[in-house]
Amino acid sequence: MNIQTRGEITPAWCAAATAMLLITVTTITGNTAVVTALRRLRRTPAHYPLASLAAADLLVGTFVLPIAVARELFIFQLNWALCSCWSTLDVLCCTASILSLCALGWERWCCITAPLARAQRIKRAKLYAMLIWPVSTAVALPTAFIPSPKHYLTGEVAKACTVNTNVGYVFFSTTFSFYLPATIMVTFYVRILRLLAVPPTIRAHRGRQNQIIDAESKSPVKTHEFKAKKPRTTEFTTPQKHRLQIPVGSSNDQISSPKKTPNSPGGLVPRQRRATRTIIMLMSLFMACWLPFFVMLPVDSLCECVWDTFWQWCTWLGYANSAINPLVYAAASPSVRRALHASLTSSSSSGTRTVLSPSMRRP
Repeated sequence: MNIQTRGEITPAWCAAATAMLLITVTTITGNTAVVTALRRLRRTPAHYPLASLAAADLLVGTFVLPIAVARELFIFQLNWALCSCWSTLDVLCCTASILSLCALGWERWCCITAPLARAQRIKRAKLYAMLIWPVSTAVALPTAFIPSPKHYLTGEVAKACTVNTNVGYVFFSTTFSFYLPATIMVTFYVRILRLLAVPPTIRAHRGRQNQIIDAESKSPVKTHEFKAKKPRTTEFTTPQKHRLQIPVGSSNDQISSPKKTPNSPGGLVPRQRRATRTIIMLMSLFMACWLPFFVMLPVDSLCECVWDTFWQWCTWLGYANSAINPLVYAAASPSVRRALHASLTSSSSSGTRTVLSPSMRRP
């Protein structure tokens, strides 16, 4: 196979090669560490869509980016089978990423509206994470068999493994791999933010005003005697009118330690907000990185008017999202940082399990 550089080796060519290689290496190392770290963390409902997202990014770095770098920097040709596998994986991983974010949005919604149904949420999260991949495959597989017209202009040298710009397939794939999931994802998070904006109702039941009947003797019991038998509780009403009974202190009239109240820094609502903020960061980065590409692709399929340089910038901005996501995980969760550190060093035993920190675990 005859290979030559695409243009002369200039400072701009070297800078582009360095940036692409840096994105590739960062994507592979960062997501390998995240996948390894997630294996050390105790299973929670959010664990499965996060693992799916990290796996999709790791596949991008391992199988998609090396050929993507080579086709940008060198002139060569690959056979149909290799190009079909490459283009299919490219679409599959992008679709799996955004569907994983949709699954994370669903998990956040259930976490807020049904915070006590943890076992059910884990089962559904595992099922949805498994369904992400066959759905993504169904969206991506046609790209290997549908013929594509050229998408480069006169004077540009054709690249190996061109992106499929068949008009029908482009609108099908962009709808089901980006625009429809993005609409669902944004809808989820808008509703979540509205729920979190509603102040929770907190009522303390101290058993002081009304006479209480002992269940065994059927006789009235004094307040201080009842307190000895049954601890005081704080009733927390969620925005969806679910009532939670949370035990509080026993001696003073005021509710005990602030750490045990839902609105305190370590309470239920702040944990929900931190976890939601983390997932919104992932969603915002995905939208910012991939939206230019999914605007450019339908436009070019209709008019074949997008220059190669613009293609390159939009495509690699999307690929950069796979390198950024591990940094978001580490910045959002101290437990993920500890697990990442343990994965990259030999100071921790192989069987260590870390609990997800409040910003990444269920409340």
